[in-house]
Amino acid sequence: MTAILVALLVKTFAVDLVIVRGDSMSPTIRAGTVALVARYAYGIRSPISGNLALRWAEPKPGEIVLVAPTDKVSRRAVKRVFELGPAYLKSEAGILLGRGGSIKLEPTSSSRLAGFSYLPAGRVFIVGDNGSRSFDSRDYGSVPIEKIIGKVLLYSGGLAGSVEKSH
Repeated sequence: MTAILVALLVKTFAVDLVIVRGDSMSPTIRAGTVALVARYAYGIRSPISGNLALRWAEPKPGEIVLVAPTDKVSRRAVKRVFELGPAYLKSEAGILLGRGGSIKLEPTSSSRLAGFSYLPAGRVFIVGDNGSRSFDSRDYGSVPIEKIIGKVLLYSGGLAGSVEKSH
């Protein structure tokens, strides 16, 4: 009984193991990869509401995170933080520029994100490393910072440090 309680507490507050589905983070993280997520990286969540009860850090551009389902996405997803609001994103010639580097935009995203786009405080622009295979903020916009469950620390095949991503 004690072991079950400890395991439940660890999963609720400390770490989570997830299996990455799909190719949106390829080649960095491939489908079927097991990732270790630090749920405590940005704060402690209430086990009842799931909201952050205490925040001590925010995700940074370049970090790989686990994102909770939103009104646009029905399941958890592993993505890279491209930008954290408040900030401006600049789009020119099919390229999106921000503190997370530069990423290529698909034609549908290019028209929606033309010129400058403002990312308000409390919002995060998340992307997959494989832009042509990723359903992310380029498609549905930013997500509330509260939807960031934790930071990916390791995945089978490597450490998930904060790296500058340029496509």
